[in-house]
Amino acid sequence: MSKYIYNYKYYRTLKWKKSVDESVSFYEDGHIPAILVQNKVDLLPEEEQDNMDELNDFSQKNGFTGCFRTSAKTGKNIAESMEFLIKEIIKRLEEINAKGGENFNKDRQSVALDPDKHNKEADAKRKKDGGGCC
Repeated sequence: MSKYIYNYKYYRTLKWKKSVDESVSFYEDGHIPAILVQNKVDLLPEEEQDNMDELNDFSQKNGFTGCFRTSAKTGKNIAESMEFLIKEIIKRLEEINAKGGENFNKDRQSVALDPDKHNKEADAKRKKDGGGCC
């Protein structure tokens, strides 16, 4: 893979992560857990499929909760990645509850979308920029 394509994929990933972090948060408690999932691992040479060094480094440096290499074709790490994410969300909710977050308990809201940051203008910009997540 050319270095340009490789760096561009990381750029798009960081752009997406920034958008999520700016638009969605745990009620009064910061960013939602997000995992980095690299799909189509079955297309990599076999000796590279389990090498997670670079992916771990990138995900830690950029605020991801964890990372996985997956294959939708073979099912590799699909269930594991979703189970990990769900456990992280539950852990965060328990931490918020343990702090005695009165507003959290009163409202029963756990995730809040900021309507000013996620609006038609943002959608139009994403379409103009050739948007989408992938």
